[in-house]
Amino acid sequence: MPTTLQPQWKETRVTDWDGLLTALHGPAMIPVQKGQGGHFRSPYVFRGMSNSSWPLQTSLERLGSPPDQVEPPLLRSFRKYAQRGSFAEDSDWEALSVAQHNGLPTRLLDWSVSPLIAAHFATAERKYFECDGVIWCVDVTALRDRILPPAVSDPLRSALAVVYDVRLLSETFPHLGDLDAVTGGACVFFEPPSIDSRIASQFGILSAMSGPGLSHDRYFREKSALFPGLVHRIVIAASAKSQIRDMLDQNNINERMLFPGLPGLCDWLRRYYGPT
Repeated sequence: MPTTLQPQWKETRVTDWDGLLTALHGPAMIPVQKGQGGHFRSPYVFRGMSNSSWPLQTSLERLGSPPDQVEPPLLRSFRKYAQRGSFAEDSDWEALSVAQHNGLPTRLLDWSVSPLIAAHFATAERKYFECDGVIWCVDVTALRDRILPPAVSDPLRSALAVVYDVRLLSETFPHLGDLDAVTGGACVFFEPPSIDSRIASQFGILSAMSGPGLSHDRYFREKSALFPGLVHRIVIAASAKSQIRDMLDQNNINERMLFPGLPGLCDWLRRYYGPT
């Protein structure tokens, strides 16, 4: 998705495992939380991608059809044909989360609270080993406190939360159209329901724009120009992927753990015993 917008985010390039750990765990990324008993907790969520040149693009955007036109029939047909009990019938957000989880093109993007899980997704695909990978880091605390309109941020503050869960999101915006009506556009991060062990294992977070045709990539480029520090990109040099991949395996960050079940086990073994 070409764009002429010039983002103001910081970009750090790492060339080995030690550099990655420093970039992901330094005080800029994990400051001490003085108001929370002195814990070291990051305000960022993370998304790993195999190619640093790829934009933040949803599966609905990649489908190629006009998102505004195809999202309603996609979700309507998913609700119609999905096995009963797959999601709460009265929750648009749970239905959307289950649809995303099972491969339906949606307006959602996947993120993780764990930077090393994001590093896994930036280094797991061998066919992209010749490309630099990237970990997108978004400060969701700054997003809530400085950027989101009150209609979106006030319920989070009242709940003493930084991101939504499905219950709070359903109470605040019962239907997708309620979020889409927010003036000026917004990006909402929320914890999906624990549909299965995969979501729990990946410390998963989802994001949604306030409209199926709105772009995460454009949104964060525009907001980063106004609020430097909102987004931080950590680029993993192609030459470092093999070492970082082995270190992640050594630390048990792999398909076997992130995709519980036989398919994840087989994916891990296929990659682990393949050539470097």
